[in-house]
Amino acid sequence: MERESVNTSIKCKIECAASSKAAYGDKSISILKEKFLFVLCLVTLFSFQAFSQSKYEKEFRIKESDVPSRALSFVDSITFDSKVKWYKEIGLDHITFEAKAISNKERHSIEFSENGIFQDVEIEVDVSKIPSDIYTKITGFLTLSHKKHKIEKVQIQYTGERDSALMFLRENRNNSKGITISYEVIISTKMDGNFVMMEYLFSAKGEYLQSKQIISKRKDTIDY
Repeated sequence: MERESVNTSIKCKIECAASSKAAYGDKSISILKEKFLFVLCLVTLFSFQAFSQSKYEKEFRIKESDVPSRALSFVDSITFDSKVKWYKEIGLDHITFEAKAISNKERHSIEFSENGIFQDVEIEVDVSKIPSDIYTKITGFLTLSHKKHKIEKVQIQYTGERDSALMFLRENRNNSKGITISYEVIISTKMDGNFVMMEYLFSAKGEYLQSKQIISKRKDTIDY
């Protein structure tokens, strides 16, 4: 992936330089036009990188005894309506632990680093829980990006410091001080003739943040 991005960057710079010479001559290119072409190249490169990321994950069920103590103490201090089930996820460059449980009829996933440091909480919700203006922005972006797609899952993602996150969950999400809210949307779509799963992340205002193609290899079925 890095090699492909570098080649794209080099190609972009060469094409921009060639276009500049042909249009304006070697000595008559203005500083303003040079800056414009350079910025255009950067935008093209960053757009390519944003849509070329992949999320590889292998997730499987583990015993509570295999979970880092800091992660266990965090989850044990929260009351859920169901039993907590633990999973370990192995990616290309990371290992995380995830607690899955149900509270108020909603599926909660709490993610921790390999050392048990809190990372985020994701709560699966119905689209009706997202403000209509925000949801319109999100679906509008997805429609522009993919003519045909299906929204498979929507999650509200909460990030912040450990203590802020604990207070937020204990108080039934009524105190969002120190918490950053994002929306994670997973869709199925067709790319290059193949069906794929894509994960999109949007800000609390519905602004696009990033996207990844999901390459998943699960050892067992995830349940709550």
